[in-house]
Amino acid sequence: MFVGLKLPAFLDKFNGRGFVYLDSSQANWILSPLPISSPSSAIGATVKDLYSKDKETLKIAYNDDWPDTHKANGGRGHSKGVAVANLEGGFWLIHSVPNFPPITWKKVLTAKYDYPESGTKFAQSLFCISFDVDALPAISQYMRYAQVTPFIANLPQSIKLLAPYFDDVIHRRSLSRGETVFTFSKTIKTRQGVDVTIFSKHKKFGEDLWHDFIAPSLKTSLAVETWRNGAAQDIGSQCGDGANVYDVTQVQLPSGSFSSSKDHSKWGVSMNESMPYSCIGDINRQASQFKRGGGAACIQSKTLWKTLHNSVLSFEACKINKKKTEGALKKNVLNQS
Repeated sequence: MFVGLKLPAFLDKFNGRGFVYLDSSQANWILSPLPISSPSSAIGATVKDLYSKDKETLKIAYNDDWPDTHKANGGRGHSKGVAVANLEGGFWLIHSVPNFPPITWKKVLTAKYDYPESGTKFAQSLFCISFDVDALPAISQYMRYAQVTPFIANLPQSIKLLAPYFDDVIHRRSLSRGETVFTFSKTIKTRQGVDVTIFSKHKKFGEDLWHDFIAPSLKTSLAVETWRNGAAQDIGSQCGDGANVYDVTQVQLPSGSFSSSKDHSKWGVSMNESMPYSCIGDINRQASQFKRGGGAACIQSKTLWKTLHNSVLSFEACKINKKKTEGALKKNVLNQS
């Protein structure tokens, strides 16, 4: 298990391909000696299993912004990830990088690992979880609720029998019409025995993942860093209901600091050291994302919490009448639907 933050291009000697990472053996961010585009980097060495020719291995790469077409799918989940597994277990990489990994469906068996140029300008987040095979049913449900869009998929019969919802994921089947619950959460274990709680929401949830699902579920306030650029309306910090969510405005890493305008990452950290939660996901805190699926994975780790918490240089204070503002945002989203 490890967490990586790719640096924004202006802070990076690798032209937007440098990254820092942290695993269970480290107490602080480590600057990778290799760029994220290298097959020998921590990310490249992990994702290489996606290129295996083994037909008995589950392989799913999903992204709302595909690498071959470079066209965003606005009707499905705002979700990005890679999962590879067999009957002994596997890995799951939740990330924020559009067009990643840069391979197409027809060339998957011959393509080589690389990193897309489109992901170099802004900072990005990546969270790799290693798991035993019994975590697969929960992971498939996470993807199903998030409405992920696979562009690479191989589902062996042995995995399908164990986690049948992967078939729904690959064929993009919707929840049943009678479904009344539009969120999913489950605690799985890494191979190292660490608890990871995964959260995902369907577009019919109609709320913000971070403020309306994760924070109240964890019963703690969060500082959250997500994309705040573009034409979409930012939600802003939300307070007053016991589980506040603050938008991060400045990030501090060993190589320097940068504003959220330079960051495409999606991560959050609790404000309370007695509840040291850290979360990495794939969906933003913007009003347009109320009607998009997405998710995040959260762990309790004092080491990771301290490192991420120290990376929050500043955050946005809450506004007065935030509830009124939130209601206006939701009304605006409904009017656009």
